[in-house]
Amino acid sequence: MTHGHSDICGMEKLLGLGVVAMIVACVVVGARLLLLSARTREMPELLMGVAFVLMGGVGYPLAIAARGGPGGIPTAGLLNLGLVFQNLACLAICAMTWQTYRSSSRLGAGICIAVGLGFVASVSVAVATGDPDGGAAYYLGFALRAASFGWAAWESHRYAGLLARRLRLGLVDPVVVDRFRLWTISTAGILLGFGVFLVGRLTTESVATAPWVLAATSVVSLISAATMWLAFTPPDSYLRRVRARHVAASV
Repeated sequence: MTHGHSDICGMEKLLGLGVVAMIVACVVVGARLLLLSARTREMPELLMGVAFVLMGGVGYPLAIAARGGPGGIPTAGLLNLGLVFQNLACLAICAMTWQTYRSSSRLGAGICIAVGLGFVASVSVAVATGDPDGGAAYYLGFALRAASFGWAAWESHRYAGLLARRLRLGLVDPVVVDRFRLWTISTAGILLGFGVFLVGRLTTESVATAPWVLAATSVVSLISAATMWLAFTPPDSYLRRVRARHVAASV
């Protein structure tokens, strides 16, 4: 019993490391993007900065705090607030994806509108029923949040492929190609984290203490945080390695 309890505590500490890494990456990267958008007046930087700050700095911590109540019973009001901020962050991710990859597409605009309306419906039902952590309303919001990152990952992966072909012709900076590759990994990792959480929620008595859920979530969070950091705030040494790797591959 003691050994099992020790294993769970160890997993919880590992999860804490992954959560802290993700929160720090979101807040720092988001703040830098907001400062950048203030100078450039570019919409994608503004939307991404808002998304990171709201998700990692507000929505995620509030949801964690809400689910950490006595007996594992979530605090409804606090969880609703956390999910609202997460929804706003994911709506900003949708809008960023639309503006970055398909700004002239009516379909892209329609997806953003549909996601926004879905979030409103999800939160409205959750508030009316007083049950933000179960039922169709919760899973609608959950699915839309996951889909927001899924769309971002797919578009980034597709665009990275297009840039890779241009890179072979010497038409693009290898750092730009690498940035989209990293963003693909980060968003795909977040999407995988949604999947792990969902499977754990459906198959375990307590998703917050299931060892395999804690371990998988921790690893995914660390990978997503690291690739997000390198995509938007890369150190000079990393950029030199990316360019050197491209030169070596071209020889």
